[in-house]
Amino acid sequence: MASSMADEDRISKLPDALITHILSFLPTEEVVRTCLLSKRWKLIWYSVPTIFFSNDKNRDDLEKLYNYVDKYVEQRKRGMEFMVDSDITSFVLNMYGECERSKTCLIDKWLGFVLEKKVKKIKLYPSLDPFVYYSLPKIFFENARYLTILKLHKIELDTSYSGSFPSLKTLVLDYVQISDTTKNDGVFKFLLGCPSLERLRLRDAEFYDVDDQLRLQSSSLKFMEFGYLNIYHESCLQVAAVNLESLVLDDVSLNKIDLSSCKNVRNLSLDDCFEDEESSIQVLISNFPLLEHLTLSFLSSDRIQFSINYYYGSDSDSDSDSTEFDQFSSKQLKISNQHLKSLNVRQYDDDYMIITIESAPELTSFRYDGEIHFSLSLESSNLLNGTFHVYEHRSIDSDTSFTNMMKFLSNLNCSWNVVSLRVHKAKALIFSEKLKNICSSPLINWKHLKLVLGEYDPERLSDLKDSLMWISPSLETLSINGKEIF
Repeated sequence: MASSMADEDRISKLPDALITHILSFLPTEEVVRTCLLSKRWKLIWYSVPTIFFSNDKNRDDLEKLYNYVDKYVEQRKRGMEFMVDSDITSFVLNMYGECERSKTCLIDKWLGFVLEKKVKKIKLYPSLDPFVYYSLPKIFFENARYLTILKLHKIELDTSYSGSFPSLKTLVLDYVQISDTTKNDGVFKFLLGCPSLERLRLRDAEFYDVDDQLRLQSSSLKFMEFGYLNIYHESCLQVAAVNLESLVLDDVSLNKIDLSSCKNVRNLSLDDCFEDEESSIQVLISNFPLLEHLTLSFLSSDRIQFSINYYYGSDSDSDSDSTEFDQFSSKQLKISNQHLKSLNVRQYDDDYMIITIESAPELTSFRYDGEIHFSLSLESSNLLNGTFHVYEHRSIDSDTSFTNMMKFLSNLNCSWNVVSLRVHKAKALIFSEKLKNICSSPLINWKHLKLVLGEYDPERLSDLKDSLMWISPSLETLSINGKEIF
């Protein structure tokens, strides 16, 4: 009891500024409840600079949330009359469920209030009828000059309103729709009012009946992410961002975006992007001479069209190479880049993937997550650090599992420094005497191995060690599930 009283005294002696800072990390409803615990704190919630409302834990009570937020804003307005320090730095509104279109007038009012208080961050996730997008009011375009971060979800843009956002650094537009009074290039004209913008994310946007080419021009952009952009007819998005350093493309048709002006990209991530003969991944990579970090994800084989060397099992000209991976189509990707330092590949389909790194003198790190049908080749004196998280069917027998794993490992034709290998079961790495008699050793030339097993029986440690040493006699260090073996 005495300890509890001492704790209470210490908290009550904290300065108001520190208490306000602590409360700024809580949802606003909790802030108000907390301030009711002490007479001294009763008015502190008026000074908390962050406003955060969300009904993600109780999505059936959206109407109640609208009423609560509206009452809070009215109370906060009244508090301005006697609170000297009542600036608002952040306004976050996450609403889930369906509400009537008439509620948009309330959101307009709340936005007007926080903009008047020179808010710097707005995250707006309004919830209305399923097919209703919230249209940003005119007051937003007039009074948002202090904004540095703007994140909008399911928003309709009406750029017939002219606006300037001189301080905006980060812009996120998810599920954006263009109003009837705005041309299809409204999103990109909106960006012209953001001269300091450094980070842009645009996802789930559609562009119909575009007469001219779409153009995004910015000298300040450093990071850009596009996802699920649908650009119809013959239009193409031309990106003129000369200082762009990081680019993420997710489910984007490469023939619908022109990035030839973006020569300073150093970080590139491609996730399930569509290709054709003229707009391939290889062509895109070659456009970025300063590229240092590359991530490639292939999640759905029926949506990827590789322009080079597509062959199917015994239909290939080479009997020996093609039949080894029968029943799987093969896609090949050749990479050449003088500054590439790390390469990450994720593949979750049944195609056999062959990556040949023709020239990458700076490459030191490689990571692969995916199916076992994979081959990597690199002609370089560099020692790579490799990480492999391999998935295969768990129902197959031990010998087949081991054979598949050996094919996978032997196809990693590189010079390795430290290799981290994660597999589901140890059986994939333990040979039987029958296989030992028909397979030749060594299969790989590794020196340092960190092994992570989903299912591992310590009683089979001796068998596993013997098998690994037979697979790679040059092994110098081995750890299993974080435990050093030798």
